[in-house]
Parts: sequence; C-alpha cells; structure tokens
Amino acid sequence: MIIISTQCFYPGKGGIEDLMTGMAKAFEQNGKDVFVYADGTSSDKDKILPFKIKRFNQWKPIRRRLKAYEINNLIKIRKVDLIIADSWKSAEYLESINVKIIVLAHGSEILKLPYTPLNIFKRHKKNRILTSLNKAKIIVANSNYTQNLLQGLKVDPNKIKVIHPGIESFDGKIKEDISDKVKEIVEGKNPIILTLARLEKRKGHLLVIEALSRLKTKYPNLLYIIAGEGDYKNNIIKHAISFNLLDSIKFLGWINEPEKTLIIKKSDLLVMTPGLGTESVESFGMAFIDGSLNGVATLGTDNGGMSDAILDGQTGLIAKTGDIEDITIKIDQILSDNSMRKKFGKNGIEFTAKTFPWKYKIREYLNLI
Repeated sequence: MIIISTQCFYPGKGGIEDLMTGMAKAFEQNGKDVFVYADGTSSDKDKILPFKIKRFNQWKPIRRRLKAYEINNLIKIRKVDLIIADSWKSAEYLESINVKIIVLAHGSEILKLPYTPLNIFKRHKKNRILTSLNKAKIIVANSNYTQNLLQGLKVDPNKIKVIHPGIESFDGKIKEDISDKVKEIVEGKNPIILTLARLEKRKGHLLVIEALSRLKTKYPNLLYIIAGEGDYKNNIIKHAISFNLLDSIKFLGWINEPEKTLIIKKSDLLVMTPGLGTESVESFGMAFIDGSLNGVATLGTDNGGMSDAILDGQTGLIAKTGDIEDITIKIDQILSDNSMRKKFGKNGIEFTAKTFPWKYKIREYLNLI
C-alpha cells in the first residue's frame, strides 16, 4: 500500500492539488493500492476517484494531528510500502516506524523562512521544518533551485532527489462548444500572449502588461489572455487601465483541461515574469511545461527554478528578473520571429512529451519504493 498525506487535493484548484491528484492516479494506474488522507470535506466527487480517500476538515492544528494519528495506527496493522507527504507539514506528526517516508519540497515554504537568531518565531518554525524533514528517507525537490534551498537549511544532501512535477496531459476530443468559445475569444487577434497562473502579485502579470503596452503600436491587434483566479484581479485591471491596455486583455478565470489545451495551442507565447524578492520567486513553473507540451514558445525570468522548466534559447527565452526593458525585448523577439517560435515549439514537445506526463514521471517515484 502507498499512503499519500496531503493538504491539497482534488477538487481543489492549484499546482499542488494537480500534483498530488495526478500522482495518486498514476500510482493506481500502475497497480498500486493507494490510500489518500486529504484535507477537505467528503463529497460525491470523491466517489469517482479510483482509490480510497479519507477527508479531514477539523481546525488545522487538530486535523494535522488526527490525520497523522490515523496513519500511524494503520501502518502498525497493515503493510505499507511508502508514505508520501505533500510537504513538511503533512509529515510533522508521522511516526517513521519501518516505513519509508518521502516528503515533497516546493520551495515557497523554505523561502518564507528568512530569520535572524533574535526572531524566536522564525527560529522555532525552522526547527519544526528540519525535525519533520529529518523523518524523511527521501526529500523530493521540485527543481534544482529548491534543492539548493534545502541544502542551505543544512538538510542532509544525500536525502535530496530532484523530481520535476508530473502533468496530466489532455489528448481527448475537444467538444464543439469549447472549440467555438475559444474561436470567439481569439478571432481577429494576433499575436496572442497567454499567462496561466493564479492571480497573485508574485506571478508578474503587471510586468507583462507594462511590456505589452510598449509593444501595442507594433502589434495593434495583440491579445493578452489571463487564465486563473485570485484576489489580485482588481489590481491587474487598474494596472492595465493605467497603461491603456485593458481592451487588449481577456480574463478567463479558471479553465478546465480541454479549454486550457486549446487556448495554449492558439497562443503564440506563454509568459510568466515573477519579479524581485523572495515572495515573488517561482520555484519551478508548471505552466511552462503546459506550453511546451503543446508546442508553444515560453518566456520566464532568471530567478527561482524557471530555468528547469524553460531551456533558454531552445524551448523559450529567460529574461532578467524585474527588468522591463529585457522582458519587452525578449517578448518582441519571440513574437516577431515565426521561425524562432516554431523551433521553440518543436523543441518544447521533444523536451516534455516523454518526460513530464504522469505515465512517464511516475516511474521516478516507483523507483524510490
């Protein structure tokens, strides 16, 4: 049996939710008996999942302990091959009794740790994280950048293994109504620039808007599609108004896999430009993998782990973080050069197609059992 302990899971929306749900499905498809212990409230949606799942919706400190208590009891009476925790928080109260524990590290939880010896709260939290990580037989970092952060915490480097996140690729038939909806959005627009990300300050939408405002004269029919949800939408709208670009932006909110796939394929460039500061760092960037998998050029910045997701000069370009001039120049480079976009798209498919989909990625986890 494989136990997955996670705070984030289907039907929640987000990168870690997709990661943990895709992983559980992939283990099950490879003949493993999977039992998921997840935060949230049970619903009919759980019944369609091909594995056992138990939900915990108590107050956060209680549910973490209760979840661990039940897992600890189960491993005493059942043969469990592996426990995978979505973060140090899900592993904090687990007992490592003859069971291999894998803890996932995403980067952001470590970046929020900068502290001084005088900051007692931060020092206490660092000790909690290290105690939890020390229970792990293996710590899976989502990028080389996150691996370096872990080493900076003095985590045993022999425990760390870099495994990039997997992705559930959509290869089914797209319904006519979805096709018509997307066609209506993009009709008469060229070029089409896309950002797939939660609407947060750190995702860099404002920088993209400023860069595109400088290119609007050259590309009067450009369309900037923003797909995602979040509390930062009003800030993005105000910024777009100040740069006279709101009429060239389409907000789609959350989109499902068929919509996402078709929107990506209709785009000329997928871009995300997190800015300066630890709160802005993107530790990997699954959206870039989505873009490359569908043959679209990508553009990111040189902080965090984006260089693991974009092969600079091969599948896309990497701009200097926070440098609006460089971001503008590199967006223009890609949009103005059809042969470059085709090269990046072709290389992107080759880079991702046999590596990132879960049917391939799960092998890296199976090898850890």
